[in-house]
Amino acid sequence: MRFTRLGVAIFAAAVVAGPLYTVPGYSPVANLISELGAQNTPRNYIMVVAFAALGAGIVADGVRTFHRALVPFVAFGFFMALVGLFGHKPIHPDIPYVTWAHTAHVGLATAAGISVTVGFAWQAFRQPGAGMRTAAALLAVVSLAMPLAMLAFPAYQGAIQRVMYFLVFLWLWVCYPQRTHA
Repeated sequence: MRFTRLGVAIFAAAVVAGPLYTVPGYSPVANLISELGAQNTPRNYIMVVAFAALGAGIVADGVRTFHRALVPFVAFGFFMALVGLFGHKPIHPDIPYVTWAHTAHVGLATAAGISVTVGFAWQAFRQPGAGMRTAAALLAVVSLAMPLAMLAFPAYQGAIQRVMYFLVFLWLWVCYPQRTHA
């Protein structure tokens, strides 16, 4: 739990400070969090380290108190750590980037999303108490619906993603790993 919380705190700090350290023109409303760590972007290492810290924290806490319900969340952490290692394409189209790294980034981010959605769906059936089951079910829906909303409303994709991450991280902060039920 303590490593997850540390990872969430580092990630959140990097996201909040992002507009101060990245390229001019970056918008928290329109631009993705991954674009803070984009290839050939000034100080992208800040977001790369934040992705690694988040993922490593989730994996460390999950492995330390391991049981089968943690598997999708540990996978989520593993994929999030890797997401940072493969840079997103830059926000400016004239800046060169490595296409395969961007493709790997997108694939790993998708795998992270699928993993956390499976974890929440599992918890929707396993959590004791209707409130906790409902919260997990809603987060499973959020983890599916918000990425679709990001595609439907690209001018607001950054804001939508930040709301989604806030909700997921809030659950991780409160429930992971000790209140995650097998």
